[in-house]
Amino acid sequence: MPKYAIAFIVPSKTSHLCHRIVEGDSKDAALRQFFNDNLKEFYSEDDQGFHYFKEDFEEESARGGSIIEI
Repeated sequence: MPKYAIAFIVPSKTSHLCHRIVEGDSKDAALRQFFNDNLKEFYSEDDQGFHYFKEDFEEESARGGSIIEI
């Protein structure tokens, strides 16, 4: 199974970097696992929360995250 290095600047009062190595069948599966394991306190734990996370992660003007297959 592919591994991905994922880094994300957590949107909170004291922004910090969350970085993990995650296994997944695809980039989307790895992002979902990263979200489920690390960001529940910052977003709702449902599909809508994941959607907002992905928007923040991939935003063109101020990208909050990156993912690299390793």
